[in-house]
Amino acid sequence: MTAAPSAAPPDRLSGGEDGLDRRLLTAAMVVALVGAALRAVGGVVPAVDGAEPGFTSAPLLVALALAPVLLAGVVAARSRFAPAAAVLVGAAVLAPGAAVVDLQLVVDPSVASRPELYLPVDLAAPAPSVGLWALLAGHVAVVVAGVLAFGVLRGGEPGVVGGFGTDGAEGADGVLAGWRRRSVLLALAVAVVGACGLVMTPFSSDDVYLLAQNAFEGPTVALVGHVVCALALPVGAVLLVAEFRDASVARGGLAGLASALAAVSVPALVAAVAMPSLHVGAGSVLAGIGVLGLGVVAFLGRADGRAAMDTEPARMPGRRGLEVSTGAVAVVTGALAVVGALLPQVEVGGGVGGAAEAPQSPARFLLLAAGVVLAVPGAALFVARLAPVVRPVVSMVWVGVPLAAAAVLDTALTTGYTSSLLSGVGPAGTGFGDRLTAASIGSGPGVLWAWLAMVGAAVTACCSVVAGVVEREDVDEDVDEDEVGDEPGLSAVALRMLTPLTAAAVLVIAAFVTPMVTAVGYVEPGLVSDVGPPTWGLAAALVTVVGGCVLVTRSRPERAAAVLVGAAGVMGLRAATVPLVGGEIDGSSAGLGLWFSLGAVVVLLGCAAIAVLGRRRP
Repeated sequence: MTAAPSAAPPDRLSGGEDGLDRRLLTAAMVVALVGAALRAVGGVVPAVDGAEPGFTSAPLLVALALAPVLLAGVVAARSRFAPAAAVLVGAAVLAPGAAVVDLQLVVDPSVASRPELYLPVDLAAPAPSVGLWALLAGHVAVVVAGVLAFGVLRGGEPGVVGGFGTDGAEGADGVLAGWRRRSVLLALAVAVVGACGLVMTPFSSDDVYLLAQNAFEGPTVALVGHVVCALALPVGAVLLVAEFRDASVARGGLAGLASALAAVSVPALVAAVAMPSLHVGAGSVLAGIGVLGLGVVAFLGRADGRAAMDTEPARMPGRRGLEVSTGAVAVVTGALAVVGALLPQVEVGGGVGGAAEAPQSPARFLLLAAGVVLAVPGAALFVARLAPVVRPVVSMVWVGVPLAAAAVLDTALTTGYTSSLLSGVGPAGTGFGDRLTAASIGSGPGVLWAWLAMVGAAVTACCSVVAGVVEREDVDEDVDEDEVGDEPGLSAVALRMLTPLTAAAVLVIAAFVTPMVTAVGYVEPGLVSDVGPPTWGLAAALVTVVGGCVLVTRSRPERAAAVLVGAAGVMGLRAATVPLVGGEIDGSSAGLGLWFSLGAVVVLLGCAAIAVLGRRRP
């Protein structure tokens, strides 16, 4: 039963009949304009002392900096204030990652591949200049503007803005709902393509001082920034379409996200075209496809919103289709992980028996186990009766693949380098590939399959989230009143789980920050020490499991139990590191992390039992 709308509070009366706070929106626009101006200054003023860009990049950088705020201003000038706020929200999604990428110029500009800002001519490391500080301040301002704009949308009336996170109004005959269900899949697909482009090599280089490298071959700070952007892009695209219930608001968010992706990726593409020493790489092309694709999805949303055709729910991609799609991607991802584990990750070139003689990754069997753990519930999604119960499990266990694959890839990255699909190294003289001899150690075919498994795992997670959003919409009206507790937003079952869930979260954090395997002369990569590629797998797993513990407090009991079982599966994989990885290391023994992991498994399963038993209580 929906309560009658109440009168707007005093601080919204200045906003008019749509319930939007005009003063807050004005503040967001002003902060966004300041951020755009600062980023434009960063594109004109040298980023480091005595630096010169590789091409005349100032006009391009200024245009990219001003694009989202100008778009928001044009939309607001037409009295479409909610879409204008959504543009600022979308533009802020990639700003944190872009700021981290720019921080590489503070740490060590000599290894940064940023020809639009700095073209190195020697191995010196010049000091940062005013332009770089303006860029960083601009990113901060863009994030602040996005937060303020998000507050504008959250404060709007559901019937006008679409009700972020609520059952807001939709167009007649379900036109807007139909667009959302179609576009969320399209947005996810193009965002994943763009995310792949962000971590791939944007160009190949004939310049010995300008390195051509993908995100995982580059310096640590730039790696973090590119990974943050790559993860935020598909997640942001899905949430912008799935949560903003009004088509015009979702379109504004996608347009802002497209402008943010363009600001991150287009300069490298233009540099590759404008500079004779550079050649266009696959990363720039895929990122450009992502920019265009997001724009096309936004345009299609406008066309659907104006359509006067009959759009029955039966013609829309429904929950069952999304569950089957999620299962298919999960099974394929699991198969890729298994193949990546069985094929050699390291090879010795120039020898007949090189692949067999080369040491393989100790984490390969963990990757195999992670693939099986994901593929089994993925296959269960094909069974209609099991799918609603199993789908939340997939939302957790997908992270086991990047957890193991990152450790597998670390072996190839630390033992040698071979050009691959991800690197996109060109002809002789274009990169690290020319430095290898005929008998050097390089990556084997298992590396490519492990890369593909990581991408598939991210797609699986996004598909599962989308299926969950659609499922929530379909069953929101059927929530039992007995499941609602006294505290708003928390069920009675969730209140009973708060204490054990807190204990589980503490155990999970301890399990990921303490070593699993100890041995003489062996230092395990971790979250806070010996940071490397495996660290990002650990971080993803930690965020996923702890996030699941938070999510279940606002989930229906049966779905909460499934999420907790999936989280326990992830922690089981973490505990399996001792026998599967430790068995490959001479003189290894179990570390403290094993006991924390096993404790987390027990407590998480206990919480799942509380959810199941609590659901059955009268």
